[in-house]
Amino acid sequence: MSRHAIVFAGPSLGGCAMALPDGVDLRGPARRGDMLRAAIERPAAIGLVDGLFETTPSVWHKEIIQVMAEGIAVYGAASLGALRAAELAPFGMVGIGAIAQAYTAGQIERDDAVMVSHAPAELRHRALTLALVDAEHAIEQAEMEAGDRALLLRLARRMNFRDRSWALIGETFRQATGRNLPPVDQRLSLKRADAELLLRTIAGPVVAPHVAPPPQSFFLRSLRAEISAA
Repeated sequence: MSRHAIVFAGPSLGGCAMALPDGVDLRGPARRGDMLRAAIERPAAIGLVDGLFETTPSVWHKEIIQVMAEGIAVYGAASLGALRAAELAPFGMVGIGAIAQAYTAGQIERDDAVMVSHAPAELRHRALTLALVDAEHAIEQAEMEAGDRALLLRLARRMNFRDRSWALIGETFRQATGRNLPPVDQRLSLKRADAELLLRTIAGPVVAPHVAPPPQSFFLRSLRAEISAA
């Protein structure tokens, strides 16, 4: 099987039941340098969904532009990929899904709206907390009184991404109202839906971008040299 595309994803695909499309190589969340390393394999496209950001340097903007300058299409969705796609749309990075569109339109402004804590690679990067975009989506889809909806959204938005969960949202709602959490479909995940859409999209025909390479700064040259020497 030829490698048509490489996709970096982890917690956003939690609970995904779809089969991996032919020609798509799924790897874990990306860290700085991973996309340049993947470009050495000359895939037609690279997809960025999840990325590491606390324990290691995250994927650089210039790194992504360099990959596109080498003729490789780059898609982003769901998490860090959606954020980078919105930032780099003028350079040719393609955003996939509702979250990327919302970042591009300025409807989502918080970087941490897509962040979660997750398990290590040994546990398949399973999400341990609830992303704000998923909490908001589920709350907005549920049938409830307008006042309860507004309160739940406010509570979810106040929580740190390291702590947010349906259990904590329910507990803070009970403390505020004396009532249990209204019925919410906690299985809904906008992040998962967008990540799955990226997998389906990137498995199809892609168009090679025509992008000028970024300025070859000391840091970019050093990163490329580090990768070449590995």
